[in-house]
Amino acid sequence: MTVTVATKKAVIERDGGFCLMALPGCLGEAQTAHHRANRGSGGSTVLDDPANLCAVCVPCNGAAEDATSLLRMDLIERGLRVEKAATNAATLERSKATPVEYLDGERFYLVSATVRRHISEGRPD
Repeated sequence: MTVTVATKKAVIERDGGFCLMALPGCLGEAQTAHHRANRGSGGSTVLDDPANLCAVCVPCNGAAEDATSLLRMDLIERGLRVEKAATNAATLERSKATPVEYLDGERFYLVSATVRRHISEGRPD
């Protein structure tokens, strides 16, 4: 699986069209899909699953990869960064089990490229 243009567009729409990171220098409008568990550090295409993607702007996407320890912890707490597990499959399951905090403070599980589920509804199976 690879992240197609259609998947990126669907993820951006699912996430309201806004950059969920809102870091310094943020453009506000999402332009791409960010891997919450980074594929660039030896990850496989398993991590291209939409449950591991969130909408961000290009500057925030780059800043997330260069994050210092404090910023990294903030991103983890907000569910925008997911630490690697022992396997890529386990990392994807960790992403699915980690809700994302949206700009209004609400938390959602990312189910698919088009569906998110509020934490009050419980974890998706």
